[in-house]
Amino acid sequence: MIRAVVFDLGHTLASGEGVISEPARLLDVDEERFAALYPVGRDAYDRGESDASYWGPILTALDRPATPENIARLAQLDASLWLRLRPTARRLLGEVREAGRTIAILSNAPFSIDMALLDADYANEADYWFVSASMGVAKPDLAAYDRVTEVLELDPAEIAFLDDLEVNVEAARRVGWQAAVWTSDADSRGWLISLGVLDD
Repeated sequence: MIRAVVFDLGHTLASGEGVISEPARLLDVDEERFAALYPVGRDAYDRGESDASYWGPILTALDRPATPENIARLAQLDASLWLRLRPTARRLLGEVREAGRTIAILSNAPFSIDMALLDADYANEADYWFVSASMGVAKPDLAAYDRVTEVLELDPAEIAFLDDLEVNVEAARRVGWQAAVWTSDADSRGWLISLGVLDD
């Protein structure tokens, strides 16, 4: 029996709409230039590197001043964009909660997102938030999933997991979780129905 459902955040519950276009507009730079720089160093950022370590080189490469003010503005904007949950995803969380299951979010994300969660109006709709920067470990490292399993105090087979990346889903299966690749909220709901978490 599934007792807990763990969701990824970015590209699963939140689409990340605007994470390229809005900062590019703020900086008055070409979106393609910003998009090319955005992934560089992101893994280290998600694993706990500072805002300055990530955003500073991006600003420098775009010929914009890497001031503390600019770095803070970008970090805050980025966090706010990634924390925009889709209404249909939020309803899915509500259904899982009504079904009596524990809800956890496991996200590869920087400290800025972890801090911004304190002000998110839906933060209490999940029982646990696991953010990689604060954990010191990120998906697909097996230690990330082991940490969640330990905190939930469940058998791995009692945990269901949804993530948009196959590599993260495969890692979850390796530790014994039941896992599926997120493709849409409707498909995710169907998968949870098939597991007996939700009613048809």
